Amino acid sequence: MKKLNQINQQLLEKYPTVWNTKIVWMLLAGIIVHIIFFIIGYLSHMEPRTLQKYSVKNDYYENGIIFIHLIISILMIVGWLIMMFKNNAFKNFYPSSNRKLFSQFVQYFIIIFCCTTFYFSYMFGFKTFLNQKYPAAETTENIEIINRAYPFLSQNLELYTLEKRLYPQPFFDLYCETDIQKIDKTKKYFVYYNRAYQFYSVYSKTSGKTDNEGNYIIPEPENSNKTPIAYTAVIDTSKVYYFKKDVVDLSSYIKTTNPSYYNFADIFYIQNNDDYYNRIVYKSEYTNNRDEAIQKQKAEINKHTAELLNKNNPVEIEKLLTDFLKISGQYKIENNLDVKAWTQMVVNAPNFEVKGFIKTYKPERGEEYRFSGIQNDYAETVVEAPVETTTQILDNDGNIINEPTLALELNPELNNQLSPQKYFKQNITEYYYYSENLKDLLTNVENMRSYDFFSQDVHVYLWISFFLSTIVFCFRITGLKSLLFSIISSGILSLTVTLITVLCSVLFMAKEEYFVAYLGLLIGLIILMIPIFRMRKTGKMISSIFVNISMTGFTLFVFLIVGIITMHQRDICREVKYEPCTTIMDDLGLGLSYIILLLGFIFMYFYTWILQKWKAMPE
Repeated sequence: MKKLNQINQQLLEKYPTVWNTKIVWMLLAGIIVHIIFFIIGYLSHMEPRTLQKYSVKNDYYENGIIFIHLIISILMIVGWLIMMFKNNAFKNFYPSSNRKLFSQFVQYFIIIFCCTTFYFSYMFGFKTFLNQKYPAAETTENIEIINRAYPFLSQNLELYTLEKRLYPQPFFDLYCETDIQKIDKTKKYFVYYNRAYQFYSVYSKTSGKTDNEGNYIIPEPENSNKTPIAYTAVIDTSKVYYFKKDVVDLSSYIKTTNPSYYNFADIFYIQNNDDYYNRIVYKSEYTNNRDEAIQKQKAEINKHTAELLNKNNPVEIEKLLTDFLKISGQYKIENNLDVKAWTQMVVNAPNFEVKGFIKTYKPERGEEYRFSGIQNDYAETVVEAPVETTTQILDNDGNIINEPTLALELNPELNNQLSPQKYFKQNITEYYYYSENLKDLLTNVENMRSYDFFSQDVHVYLWISFFLSTIVFCFRITGLKSLLFSIISSGILSLTVTLITVLCSVLFMAKEEYFVAYLGLLIGLIILMIPIFRMRKTGKMISSIFVNISMTGFTLFVFLIVGIITMHQRDICREVKYEPCTTIMDDLGLGLSYIILLLGFIFMYFYTWILQKWKAMPE
């Protein structure tokens, strides 16, 4: 305690401003709290199950840690203000230069920033833990094992049907037609219950031309002849169209048309999965685009699986599944798989057909397992005979789906076979594996490891610190009475502007956004100019209101100017062309926030001259 008093005495004698703001002790206390939050962040997700959810990015806010953060920040700031403002000499404007006044403001800013940014320490602790617990090289190796074992985690029947196959090479190069209304019955095709598969060779044509709406134009003469498009691929500024050509017989490669491990060509997890979603889910599913890079990765999975099956070596398959379960145990993924039984389930099936399906979750006692994702639900209904009819089956969205009569025509044995739904239910096992939890964990680890939380969020805390330090500075300079009158005046002014805007928009049908913008610009200029040119004529009390509003509202005034420029740029651009136009806000992006914040500090530095003149006025 004696040592602390000695330090305080030295600060008072040599650095009175630093002694008054208590910045040394506040930064020391802030650092201690930051270390505590770093430890909390490090320990927050030590249990792997905490990563098995959709997203952990917002756990800081959802788990209540933010409330602890707010309570500590409020207590620290309030305690700091009490200690600082009890010094009467400084409260009464201890003689100082404009640089010392600005130095006080900067110190207020640093103290408040230090006392409000515990979130960053928490996230640094969290990321440090992830990097140590889940090293990038080890995680990449684990993902490779998971993807290789994924074909045997038979949870979705649709991943094992014939159209998914990409190996050997003919399956990769050809297009599989699955629409039974487009099957050429005079040529070789394959059937599985009410489904049909026919493989076509394709040829490609590239189009670089677009129509008025920006859509690529289908090349000629295919466009005029309405040649069926198999799939497309976008490459740089052009689009490649693949058209169906001739039917190819792949009977020599296909041992069975039932769901088979040979058909599996999917990837459990791709690193940088946001890019995977954009390229696969959006482009492929919704626009029929084919991504060659992803297709090659899927084909590699299919090739590795097929080669493993061709060896027919249970020991090698068991080793792969053992490694997979070891990783699952490390990540604490809930399951009841037994590696011996699982291996036998794979190797004992004829033609390596999928004869045992694994549940995606553990049903409660007495609960029936709910499965989904199997197409053509209407197929549960037995079709008695083909008849002349134009009746079409509609799905829940009203879209036309395959006609049962046509399915029976393509597959006369349909009524003697099990539908995909019944096949799945008949072959479901009591084993379960929470695969979505594994996918969530891998996604969270990768996303959080690459998440740049500091760059995205720091400007928010900078602005909070700037406005709070400005309010404290206003109180320090003008006192509580003036600050309260300034807040009331700002509210009345905002209400008045709103009422005038509504009135003018009704009476004169003016553009509200321009009217409000220019009215705000005019009022802002008046508020800024009065303390500079009319301070002594307005009186000290009235001037203090304009001074406080100027300090707290200057950055908003600059943002208003940028907003007006942006509105004019946007409207002028719309008159010239219909294409999307970039404005000053678009060009600067997040950098605009930092530029305006810097201008706020520069303004505060020069405005301290006005504050000295205001303080020198008689009461």
